Amino acid sequence: MIKISVIWRRIMKITKIIGHYIQLPLKEPFIINYATYDSMHSVIVEIHTDTGIIGFGEGVADEHVTGESAAGIFANLAMIAPKLIGENPLNIEAIHLKLDEMILGNPALKASIDIALYDILGKHANLPIYQLLGGKTVERLDYAKVLSVKNIEETKKDIDILLESGYKVIKVKLGGNIFDDILKLKQILEYIKEADAIVRVDCNQAWSNPKAIIQALKSIDDPKLKWIEQPLKYNDIEGMKYLYENMNVCLMADEMIKDIHDLARLSTPHFDLLNVKLMKCGGIHNAVKLIRFAEGLGIECQIGSMVESSIGSAAGYHTAMALNNVKSTELTGSLLFSQDIGDLKFNIPYVDLGDVPGLGITINKEALAALTVKKFEV
Repeated sequence: MIKISVIWRRIMKITKIIGHYIQLPLKEPFIINYATYDSMHSVIVEIHTDTGIIGFGEGVADEHVTGESAAGIFANLAMIAPKLIGENPLNIEAIHLKLDEMILGNPALKASIDIALYDILGKHANLPIYQLLGGKTVERLDYAKVLSVKNIEETKKDIDILLESGYKVIKVKLGGNIFDDILKLKQILEYIKEADAIVRVDCNQAWSNPKAIIQALKSIDDPKLKWIEQPLKYNDIEGMKYLYENMNVCLMADEMIKDIHDLARLSTPHFDLLNVKLMKCGGIHNAVKLIRFAEGLGIECQIGSMVESSIGSAAGYHTAMALNNVKSTELTGSLLFSQDIGDLKFNIPYVDLGDVPGLGITINKEALAALTVKKFEV
């Protein structure tokens, strides 16, 4: 008879939770349609257990997407943390249900706890998180580098740097008048026509007239342009459907689909692709549900980013590694920082997750302390 290890028979308990409100310094401002960021505000959570295992998670807010702020995540985490003491961190579904009872919405807050729980589970099982989710579907993940909104000359300089560094996928943020943006896109496509690279476009809800978009895109027929992401406002459901039915380029949804419930409310297809973000849907657990559901609808997915540190980025990569319906990743937030709190390893244009248990990264405690603005412990 096979003996089960004592550690697997015992009930693990959460004994302490520490929250850090941190500011991660960016190498340069990150500019998108609706905001400019000079630094990224993030909430790091440590969940301690009676076995000595500590899990790390991260919540990064975007007021324009989920309605959360970093200050709100920190305050709400401090409020609900005492109610998690004594819980078994391996009961991830049960803890999600408890969180949903305690507070409505707040997916980035819930993602911070969820990621820490999966980190604990992986360390407890002595396996990387992707193995817990089903194992590798690919041997390595490539990723896109994201360029913020700039004029065409600055964008060309950034593209030169990316191509020289070995990037194959370039994501360009747009955010102006549709016709000015299309002109810029044409210039970018012309600029890289001889390069071994493709382009993805993210409008972050900047455009407004579906018929004008269709008309403007008729002037572009380039296989290097792979898709256009969220050109319309998150609530312009019919506009997105019109684009999906008439556009000559693949359409990706982002802000309009936060979780499985948003996707379930659509009675017919409204887009080709879906950008899934752990911060939008509540962490790894809910991302897996959303990606599986999208697969059943024939919608391929990408794991995207709210510009997280190595912690949030690693969680996204583990999810992507294990799910065949995830066809691309854009988790390069940690590459944008002049100082990070973890050691997620990139080998351009690929990321190396290795086989270290849990998230598979080492937390730089000195950097975490230096970047911490506020802290609580329960």
